[in-house]
Amino acid sequence: MTESATVALLGAGIMANTVAHALHQHGVVLHRYNRTTSAIAGPGRVYASPAQAAYSASIVWSFVHDDQASRRVWSGPDGALTAADGVVAIESSTLSPGYAEQWSHNAEQAGARPVYAAVTGSRAGVENAGLIAFTAGRSGDRAAAEPILRVVVAEILAFDSVGQAATVKLLNNALAAVILTGLAETLATAQSLGLDTAALLGVWARHGWAAPVASGYGTAMVTGEHRLRDCSLAVIAKDLRYTLEVTGTQSVPLIGATARRFEAAVTAGLGAQEMSAVIRADGDSQ
Repeated sequence: MTESATVALLGAGIMANTVAHALHQHGVVLHRYNRTTSAIAGPGRVYASPAQAAYSASIVWSFVHDDQASRRVWSGPDGALTAADGVVAIESSTLSPGYAEQWSHNAEQAGARPVYAAVTGSRAGVENAGLIAFTAGRSGDRAAAEPILRVVVAEILAFDSVGQAATVKLLNNALAAVILTGLAETLATAQSLGLDTAALLGVWARHGWAAPVASGYGTAMVTGEHRLRDCSLAVIAKDLRYTLEVTGTQSVPLIGATARRFEAAVTAGLGAQEMSAVIRADGDSQ
C-alpha cells in the first residue's frame, strides 16, 4: 500500500530527514517542505509552501519543532490544510495538548482526516522501524494512516483523545530527561570527587538500571563531545516547558528541577547541541 502513496513531508529536522530516507526506500513518492530549504536532506521534490507540497499528496505528515512551527505549516493561506481535503493528515511533532487538540479540530474543519501520532525513538529507531507511536483520531483515519506509520513504527498505542496522546508523549520525554539529568549529575559529582569516571561509565553502561542511558550518552558526557545526532537540548527543554504547563499546580519536583536545568543549559548557549550537553549546565566542568 505504501508503494503507491504520495506523502507530503513537512519539516527537515533529524526525524523528518531520516523518515524521508525510510519512505523513499519503500517506494513512496515524497513532496518536501521546510521553512529553511537548505535543511532538507535526502530524497523528495522540494516545494515553496506547505500547500504546494500537500497538493496531490494522499498523506501529509509533519515533524516540526513546536506548536508555533506546526501552526505555520498547517494553517494560513499557504498552510497544508488549504490543500488537504480528504487527505490523511498525520502530526508527529511533540506538541502541547491544548494546541494538538486545536490542530485536530482545524484539520477536521478543513476536510482532512487528522491522526495525531507522536513518536518516540531515535534515528536508529527510524532506520530499524522500531519507533513507538502515541496516536489518537477516528478509528478509520488511524487505520488509513497505519500502513505509512508502519514503515518506521513497531508499536502503536491508541488513546481516547489527542490531548491524552500528546500528554503521554510529553511525560515520556520528561522521564527520559529526568534520567539523563541524573546521569549528568552523577558523573559530574564523581569527577569532582576525583573518581575515574571512564571506569565507572564502563560499568554503568553494561550493568544495572542506568545501562541504556549510560551507554547512549555517557561517553559524550565524559568526553565533552555533544555533537547533535538524535535530539537537541533545546527540543527537550521545550518539551519540559509544555509538560509543566500540563501539570499546572501539581507537585512534580523532579520534572521541575530537570526543566530548570535544561533551561539553564539553553541560556548558556547549548541548545543546538545533543541533549547530553545538559551536563554543562550550572557550571559543570565538561
